[in-house]
Amino acid sequence: MSFWMNWSWRKMKKENVKYKLNVLGSCISRVSLLDGEQTATGIADEEMDIQYFLDKQNLVCAMMSAPFQREEVEQITEDTLWDKRTLRSLKQCLNKDTVRMLMEPGADYLVIDLYDMQIRFLTYEATCFATQADEFCRTPLFEKYRNDFGSACFMEIDRAIWYGYVDLFFEKILKRFDADHMILNRFRANTYFLNKDGQICTIPETYKNVCQPNDKYNMPLHELENYIIEKYHPWVIDLSQYFMGDQNEWDNLNGAHFEREFYRETFDQIRRIVKGQTQQKYYSEPDFFNPLRRGFTEDRDRKFDVEFNYQVMQYLIEQDDILWLNILDKLSIYAPDDPRVREQVAWVKSNS
Repeated sequence: MSFWMNWSWRKMKKENVKYKLNVLGSCISRVSLLDGEQTATGIADEEMDIQYFLDKQNLVCAMMSAPFQREEVEQITEDTLWDKRTLRSLKQCLNKDTVRMLMEPGADYLVIDLYDMQIRFLTYEATCFATQADEFCRTPLFEKYRNDFGSACFMEIDRAIWYGYVDLFFEKILKRFDADHMILNRFRANTYFLNKDGQICTIPETYKNVCQPNDKYNMPLHELENYIIEKYHPWVIDLSQYFMGDQNEWDNLNGAHFEREFYRETFDQIRRIVKGQTQQKYYSEPDFFNPLRRGFTEDRDRKFDVEFNYQVMQYLIEQDDILWLNILDKLSIYAPDDPRVREQVAWVKSNS
C-alpha cells in the first residue's frame, strides 16, 4: 500500500499519555487506532500514543539477514519515491531494523496484524525481504539488482519450511513483551464490499494483485494465526471475519479496507485491553443488533438494497460464511418490520 504515512515515526505531543504502543502491521491496525479516520495521525485517545508503527514487514522476513549493505539503503532518497512519506518505513524493512526497534524500551503493548504475510516478498541471494511496494521498485537500488530478484508468497510455501522463523520471532519478542502485552488483530481478507448503490458485491480481481491481500490465502493465514494463538497466547481480536469492504469509505477496494464499524469496534477492544478494562483474552463479538452502538446513525445513512442483499445473505448462509450475520444486522436497520428479517433476528438472539 503506497499511501503509508510515516506519522508513526514522529513524536506526537500529548500531555496525558499513560500507555504507549508499538505496532507491527498495516492499515488494518493503523486505521483501527484512528477509530476509522483514514487520514488522521497517532491514536484517537489522549491517553494512548504510538512509539513505532512498522509496516511493509512480515514475521519471517524480519528474522532473516538484510539483503543489502546499509550504505546502499541509506542512499535511497525521497525524490526517488512515489510516496515520499514512506522513506523511513522502507529503510526499516530493507535494513531489517524491525525487531531491534520493537525491542527498544518505552512501549507498553505490541499490536500485530499479519496482513503482510499474504503479500509476495522478494528473494535475493541467501535471504528475502518483505516489500514489493511501488516505492522500492522506483529506486536505483532496485534497478541495480532487479535481474537478481526472485518472488514468492509464504501462503503458497509448505509451512514446514518457514514456521520455524515465526517461532524465532516470538521467542525474541517475548523477552520484551509477555503474552499479556501482545495483541493479535486477526485478519481475513475481504471477499465482498458494499458499493455506493447499496449492493453487496464481490471484490474485483483487479484488487488482488501481488502487492495486495487476497482472499484465496485466508485459510493458510488463519492456520498461522491459530498456531501463534495456541503457542504464544496473546490477546486476540477476531472481528475482521464479520465485516466487509465499503466503497463509501474507500476508493481502493483491496481486501484489507473495511467498513468503518470494524475499525470502531476493534479500537474499542484495544482500549479495553490496554486500560485493563477486560479479562476477555479472545474477543470475537461484533456489536450487532444494538441501536445504541457508536456510529449507528451514521452507518444508517448509507444506501442499502434490501432485496438484493437479502439474497446475498441467503447465499452466504449456504456457504457457511459468518459474514451473513453482518448483512442481517444491516437488514434489521433498513427493514426492521420485514417478517423474514424479524424471524432471522429472533433466531439469532435465541441462539446467542
